[in-house]
Amino acid sequence: MEKQKSIFQCSNCGAKFPRWIGRCASCGEWNTIEEVIISRKLGEKTSPKIIQPPLIIPLNEIIIESNLRIPTNINEFDRVLGGGFVPGSVVLIFGEPGIGKSTLLLQILNAIGSECIFISGEESYEQIKLRAKRINIASSKIKILCETNLDSISNVIENEKANFIAIDSIQTLVSESSTTTPGSLFQIRESSIHLTEIAKKTNKVIILIGHINKEGNIAGPKVLEHIVDCVLTLEGERNSELRLLRPLKNRFGSTNEIGLFEMSQFGLLELKEPTKVLLSHISINNPGIAFTSFVEGARCFVVEIQSLVTFTSYNIPQRNVNGYDFKRVQMILSVLDKKLNLNFRQNDVFVNITGGIFINDTSLDLAIAGSLFSSLNDITIPNEFAIFGEIGLTGEVRTVPHIDKRIKELVKLGFKKIVLPNSSKSQDLEVLNAELFFVEKVSDAFDVIFG
Repeated sequence: MEKQKSIFQCSNCGAKFPRWIGRCASCGEWNTIEEVIISRKLGEKTSPKIIQPPLIIPLNEIIIESNLRIPTNINEFDRVLGGGFVPGSVVLIFGEPGIGKSTLLLQILNAIGSECIFISGEESYEQIKLRAKRINIASSKIKILCETNLDSISNVIENEKANFIAIDSIQTLVSESSTTTPGSLFQIRESSIHLTEIAKKTNKVIILIGHINKEGNIAGPKVLEHIVDCVLTLEGERNSELRLLRPLKNRFGSTNEIGLFEMSQFGLLELKEPTKVLLSHISINNPGIAFTSFVEGARCFVVEIQSLVTFTSYNIPQRNVNGYDFKRVQMILSVLDKKLNLNFRQNDVFVNITGGIFINDTSLDLAIAGSLFSSLNDITIPNEFAIFGEIGLTGEVRTVPHIDKRIKELVKLGFKKIVLPNSSKSQDLEVLNAELFFVEKVSDAFDVIFG
């Protein structure tokens, strides 16, 4: 006979409560409390566990292997990880449905070249075979297991010789310790904790695929992100072939690097020349187009910004931004309105970063302002100009990091005139084939660009 017992758990932080409440008392989030049903047998007695004394080692006696990382031979993926997989680590990859997570996972296992296991709880053996055939993968070292039972999967991981385990997805696993449905908070928490313990004990690499919720965050409790060693997000637009792999957490490397891939009929291909995707009209002069550079990790990219300002037919003008922070664009519009008396209040504004990627670098501010001014007044920015700089609330142009790296990349692509912050004058810049224009305010930049 079983007695049902339920607790209420926060999906954001994992805190438990005896009853439902509207706001989590631990993290402060609203409407994140969900009921979790736990079953136990009446009269069942638990025997006391024998606890082994923990192993304590002095710091100076811990030996680190010289070849700690295992590269995957996919340069873009290795760059994001920081050089390759660390033995005993757990890596979580999440993204929208159909973005290419499972395809990337198969390509990683194939590129490693050693024995590995692909565990799927979403597809059958035949479906996985069809996917592998489409991307030309037929390795005998990749073993396939279609299973969702956590105990069976744990037994396979511990007993098989393979050092690389891929699970697609963590939301499909079921633990017999709970009667809750697959994908529930309790199931995901128990599965992730158990798999992490196995990875540390066996020194094997476990790669997890995760789903996202309607807000775009990782589905499941927040503890899932805390437990794993590395969290990677695969981003991209459905109508674009560009895929961006970005680390949100990395215990063994930087979170500033990005990996660029191109979706093709043969799977995800490393993008050798991202400029071809990020720049589409470098030789065409059109109002509303500006060129700038941004830095992610150790690399610098040149990107095209497109803006459209048109008279609105609605009572409230539209504001639509793709690829950049919406509130940041709102701030730029406010500065242009206040400091330069430019009236955007009766116009719809559309801003788009080409390539279908999202950029967090605030150095795009000045280029966005220039493209908005260009579209509003129907004036073309000469395609020999490149612009970068952060805009402050008083209309000043503030300096940005990696000035040298940005200029070299722009000059390499043929830009002859570069507008940049005046505070960058103090740096020792060596430029041979371009003219630099140092500006202090947004109005100064417009005077240089538009005359």
